[in-house]
Amino acid sequence: MSTVFFITGAGSGIGRVLARELLLKGYRVFLTDYNNAFLEDTCVAHLPSVVSCDKHVNFQWVQMNVCDAEQITKAIAQCVQAFGSIDVLSQYMRAGVRMDQVPTSDFEKIISVNLIGTYRVSQAAIPYLEQSPGGGVIVNMSSCRATQQSKHGEAYAASKAGIEGLSMSMAVSLGPKIRVHVVSPGMVDVRCERNESLLPDVQTLRADLNRDFQSEYAPAWGAGKSDALSEAHPVGRIGRGEDIARWVEFLGVLEGGFTTGGTYLVDGGYSKVLSYPS
Repeated sequence: MSTVFFITGAGSGIGRVLARELLLKGYRVFLTDYNNAFLEDTCVAHLPSVVSCDKHVNFQWVQMNVCDAEQITKAIAQCVQAFGSIDVLSQYMRAGVRMDQVPTSDFEKIISVNLIGTYRVSQAAIPYLEQSPGGGVIVNMSSCRATQQSKHGEAYAASKAGIEGLSMSMAVSLGPKIRVHVVSPGMVDVRCERNESLLPDVQTLRADLNRDFQSEYAPAWGAGKSDALSEAHPVGRIGRGEDIARWVEFLGVLEGGFTTGGTYLVDGGYSKVLSYPS
């Protein structure tokens, strides 16, 4: 039987691209997201339209909030009941106001979702990942913002840097039965991976700390982005969701079993460009 991926944040964005690409390659996928409308749109409308009918049995889904331990336990159990195992756990979990003007509760909420949520889901999945024949794999999602900053992103940066430290420790603690990796995306345009009709107004989006900071919608990849933005990347373009999906597949299935504890920066080389104000 094919590898089973359990994906958090699969209702939109990178998580949705990841689920689609894995299904197209024949893997089995269990999708979760706290936003049930986005998740249902992905699983009822989007995936059946792009995945062949014979592969529809390869995915299941359930709403899950990574801050709710009971929901996590139930989702893990449903995945195992549906597919018999979990082989790879892929976890994908804002900023703009100076930190002295942000309530500490907002900081704590972001940490709870991105960092503690990663910990919670990993805890629940460990017993099943240990039973995976080739060794279980956890692929956590960080961000270039763990090491590169713009103003007023303290909570997001702390949560992502925390994920990298947590993952290194997990790699040491959980080996040899489980390997742990981190993928750290740069600028990845996934605005088209949302159903526009499901989005609330922009102000509501900006106030919702459970959503990622890139809240606008575009009908196609790269729409409205400047040529200068692409040219600033050594590879000549900004990222696609598929770029991240390839790394998750590689680390989860193809890597070969001799890598763990690493963070892989997937940013088109942008972080390597020396840039001073003109």
